[in-house]
Amino acid sequence: MPVVITAGPPIESPHNDVGRTSTLLVDPQRQSRMLAIDCWYPALAGDHPPSLYELLPGIGFTASAVADPPAAPGAHPLVCWSHGRSGTRSMYSVLCEGLAARGYIVVSADHPGDTLFDWLTGTAVDDDTNSSQRVGDMRCLLDAVLGDQGELALAPEIDADRVAVAGHSYGAHTAFAVAGSEQTDPRIRAVAGLQSFTRTLPRSVLGRVEVPSLLVVGARDMTTPPSSDADRAFTALGGPDVRRVDIERAGHQACSDVGLYVELSPQVHGLPDMVRDYLDTLAEQVTGRAGDPWRPTVGLHLGVLGAWLDEVLDREGDHTRRGLDDVCQVPGVTNRRA
Repeated sequence: MPVVITAGPPIESPHNDVGRTSTLLVDPQRQSRMLAIDCWYPALAGDHPPSLYELLPGIGFTASAVADPPAAPGAHPLVCWSHGRSGTRSMYSVLCEGLAARGYIVVSADHPGDTLFDWLTGTAVDDDTNSSQRVGDMRCLLDAVLGDQGELALAPEIDADRVAVAGHSYGAHTAFAVAGSEQTDPRIRAVAGLQSFTRTLPRSVLGRVEVPSLLVVGARDMTTPPSSDADRAFTALGGPDVRRVDIERAGHQACSDVGLYVELSPQVHGLPDMVRDYLDTLAEQVTGRAGDPWRPTVGLHLGVLGAWLDEVLDREGDHTRRGLDDVCQVPGVTNRRA
């Protein structure tokens, strides 16, 4: 029997029940490149089992999402999410479940050649190949959910006029590269990067971004420090509305599930030393200090991203929701416009 751990309550009171489904896309335009994807979405309540996230073979956890329920009817805004370097599509489950609970459909793909499995097995691709493949992956994802064929079952529930691309670290690089490509994609209405890796993006690409953009910056981020990435992108981004939110107690993994993994690891008997050591090296990257509670930090990222998306996608939201300016009225958070 598999070992199943419970992740605990959601970091934000849900406005909607959350469903999660997984599938495989094949891109015929790129030698049948296969993309494993996860979708989180507002769901109809019902008797469905919890969705299982696999940490290691035979070891997984459940959170607030349930497996494969029907989607709640209606036109839901879409977020296409891109994972960071050496990450996976599902290592942002807390954030993605939170967005779905707020009414968004979130779709995330593994980027073959730059997943944790690729890095562990020595099959990771070089930077130029990775950047090109990732942009193609995001375009394939957009086509799958918004194209005429509507390859995903959730396609009819998506509001094609409210679409954002977003990502973490190298995933933010991917999102900005797609939004700032020479061939503008009119379907993209907003772009966001959390702890963004942007130092290798040409200023011309950032300058071609013509939609509202958001940078969420960790002051304690030692992997993509503000001085090398956020500062440059903030001055180079085009578009009608460029926002930057700096969070003092946030490291490079401030929006990911790393804090959750560290919390759950003591419950896994026989966890390989290599995995435990790896988690120990990441423990300080959520808040910038190992041992700090991770939930408030991830919750703040969800609040910032969700409030900003509500504003720029012009949602007719719940009147009880807080706007971005209100969310940022906490100590240690700075909210700026370019």
